[in-house]
Amino acid sequence: MPSCHAHLPPLDLERLSAVSVLHGEHRIILRLLDCLDRMAERAAKAHVMPVLEARDVIAVLRGFADECHHAKEERIFFPALERLAPGFGPVRVMRHEHDLGRDHVRGMAIAVDEIDVAGFVHEAQIFSDLLRQHIGKEDEVLFPMAQAMLSPEDDVAILAAYRDASRERPCGPLLARVDTLTAIYGLASADGPHETTSRHSLCGCGSGTVGICR
Repeated sequence: MPSCHAHLPPLDLERLSAVSVLHGEHRIILRLLDCLDRMAERAAKAHVMPVLEARDVIAVLRGFADECHHAKEERIFFPALERLAPGFGPVRVMRHEHDLGRDHVRGMAIAVDEIDVAGFVHEAQIFSDLLRQHIGKEDEVLFPMAQAMLSPEDDVAILAAYRDASRERPCGPLLARVDTLTAIYGLASADGPHETTSRHSLCGCGSGTVGICR
């Protein structure tokens, strides 16, 4: 396996937690949304569908935002919170918003296939607004609540489950596509500490420990 030290800075292990990994993935998703916003703006002005780039961003939204990030939340993180607080209301809201987002991504994909520029722009704008608000709720409300609820033992168990999920479906290769889209649309690509943490946990180098690439 290739070493991750070729493309990742040293990891601050004190930043690694069940919440920090998800928070870092949010930073990556927000960059994707910045790309989507710029794509939709250009499509609306030029009345031209950027078919290849639109399909690429949809593929990364499905592969990374949904199948990597939302899967961690729905299969690991949310159930851990629900075990501690059965019927936990904020989690129900977050699951519902994930489903709404999937509907809008399907709408974007249909619009691209039909070369429906107005439909794509409409779905993209609604989806971006929805997911940005969703991320804000998780970052500002759910995650602080979770940090107060989870014990150190809970945190270790969740991180181990993240590790297993990353082994089953490595999502690191998708990060290169995020970087490519970021460059195409002239957006900043510098990683903050939280995004760096998630890049380590997603890198796909085969390390047995979440967040540590050997």
